[in-house]
Amino acid sequence: MGFELEREMNDLFSPFYPYVADEVLGEYGRRSGRVLEIGPYGPGVTIALAEKCPEMTFVCGDENDKSLSYIRKCVRRKEMSRRVEILNMDKYSLLFDEDTFDLVIFRGGLFFWEGQEKILTEMNRVMKSGGLGAHGGGFGAGAPEALIESNLPQARSLNSRLGKKRLSVDGAKDIVRAAGLENNVRIARKHGLWVFWEK
Repeated sequence: MGFELEREMNDLFSPFYPYVADEVLGEYGRRSGRVLEIGPYGPGVTIALAEKCPEMTFVCGDENDKSLSYIRKCVRRKEMSRRVEILNMDKYSLLFDEDTFDLVIFRGGLFFWEGQEKILTEMNRVMKSGGLGAHGGGFGAGAPEALIESNLPQARSLNSRLGKKRLSVDGAKDIVRAAGLENNVRIARKHGLWVFWEK
């Protein structure tokens, strides 16, 4: 049941991935580098970034076999298998060395899992110095209001069924402090909630 709801959510958000990618790119400030996208709500942002930034390479994954199969199908459908590596990975103990990625993204990551400070710490560990972390979710700061409104009822219903946690800006700040990442952090609230930080 969980995977099917996650798949529905991913499909619902397909019109928004380019806007999320634009928001992330605005924070990142570059159009090249090695990118990691974590979790079952991939690979939408990965694919949108890949379409916009031909010099980027990607790793995408989750620990759930059904999610991995879905990610593979999405990547194959877009003929991006050469640029997107798909791996089984544990978000609490990422299988990469320190300083591996220029950009690390976990869309949906703030709202559905416990141990947020551990997730942030792991994301930061595998980032290169000067890299960007993006942990959160939403429709994308530049998404049109009409598009959001037309999808909002279904998004709210799916989020409720998935057990999405309500999180305030202060709550996000508490997570950041617990992870020891208070420097070079920006919390973005337009059409979502994202924690962006530079290492």
